[in-house]
Amino acid sequence: MKKLVFTLSLLFMGIAMAWAQDIKVESLEGEQKAFSQVIEGDAPVIVSFWATWCKPCLKEMEAIKELQEEWQDKVRVVSISIDDARSKAKVPAFVKSKELPFEIFMDSNQELFKSLGGSTVPFVFIYHKGKPVYKHSGYTPGDEEFLLEEALKYIEK
Repeated sequence: MKKLVFTLSLLFMGIAMAWAQDIKVESLEGEQKAFSQVIEGDAPVIVSFWATWCKPCLKEMEAIKELQEEWQDKVRVVSISIDDARSKAKVPAFVKSKELPFEIFMDSNQELFKSLGGSTVPFVFIYHKGKPVYKHSGYTPGDEEFLLEEALKYIEK
């Protein structure tokens, strides 16, 4: 029975992940893009869900930014804000003021975030060739080192 429940839960997660690929996110320029387009390519992609009001998210983004020399040209970092319609107008100015070197998107209705199982931010995935290979919720200083190390495992040699 436990094996059946486990198998069914894996199947359900796979279906939910496949459905999430079609959900659209919005760039800071207002362009709509399917999540599958955001994570495509051969390079590993770190996808970080965050919000302007989330202090751990801001610490995580600053820490990843500080490691830019280590990941630049090897790993893509995509940052997706879950700020709602009321606060999403703050996101472009916030990103500019922090000089974030990431690809930035918005999921203001949190459809993608919820479909991927998100409940709290920061919520981070690593995707490789369009498939999730790692996920983590929350942030503790030092997590960024492990995250980068994990992503670099998927670099084509």
